[in-house]
Amino acid sequence: MNRAAMLLLDILYPNRCDCCNDRIPYDMLLCEECIGLLLGQRIDFADWAQNHPAHPWTAGTALFSYADAARTGVLAMKDGRRGFCRFSAKLLAESLAETAGIDFVTWVPVTRSRRRQQGFAHAEYLAECIAEELGIPSRGGLLQEQAGSVRQHDLPAAEREIYAQRFTGTGADLRGMHILLADDILTTGATLRRCTSLLLEMGAARVDIAVICAGVKVSLRDD
Repeated sequence: MNRAAMLLLDILYPNRCDCCNDRIPYDMLLCEECIGLLLGQRIDFADWAQNHPAHPWTAGTALFSYADAARTGVLAMKDGRRGFCRFSAKLLAESLAETAGIDFVTWVPVTRSRRRQQGFAHAEYLAECIAEELGIPSRGGLLQEQAGSVRQHDLPAAEREIYAQRFTGTGADLRGMHILLADDILTTGATLRRCTSLLLEMGAARVDIAVICAGVKVSLRDD
């Protein structure tokens, strides 16, 4: 795209940071200030895992605590904005670059009605972006979500394991596959435990998970 076209596009449809809504150049995904805030929210997946029960996946990767700039970015992603998602996918891919043998990336699905309401499936887009960064395929049609009368985040932790049963497998043949399962947020882990177990039941040899945010309380770093 030539410079004149980019200037016109910037006037008519300005690019904005998903985390603060400030205008940013078209070659940026987020503003520099929000990137700095997000990097201060980086966490180690082990911080989440040590406070939660045993899980069926082999390894996990998470980027940020679910608060402040990261929370705003996730909410923007659910509203259809994509800069924060693409930024997060790049960081997740960097963290996973040394993980050998991943056959493809899949995602936690949403119901058809929710997909229509949101305009797109954000976890699917995240998985596709991660796959593109890693140079491997993404693959859907493995899991499905049945419509429910409540949203999981409205439920207490004790009820989330039961509600996660709304996810079912499609019976695909995944024998011997090493799968990366992507989602936006990890809180109690009920959804990802259920989806991981379903993939293993369909024959997957190994499932790793990759999430943007995890429910870990941390203090912002000074550096």
